[in-house]
Amino acid sequence: MAKRGSALVWMIPEDENRRSVSYHFVYPKTKSYTRKGAKLRMRKYHPGKRKHVWFVETRMPPYAKG
Repeated sequence: MAKRGSALVWMIPEDENRRSVSYHFVYPKTKSYTRKGAKLRMRKYHPGKRKHVWFVETRMPPYAKG
């Protein structure tokens, strides 16, 4: 669960789009990043490709909001 004031965002590989994503994870976006309007971008391990790749922030799909 995200802390109060932070929003959950989907992180998907940079070279994929939201419809054909093979792996994703959810990350809490803090208030400071939300205020700045900055998009998150981080390098993490992709188990399907077995290597580290860049992940970027995308909107949560409508069915995942709860």
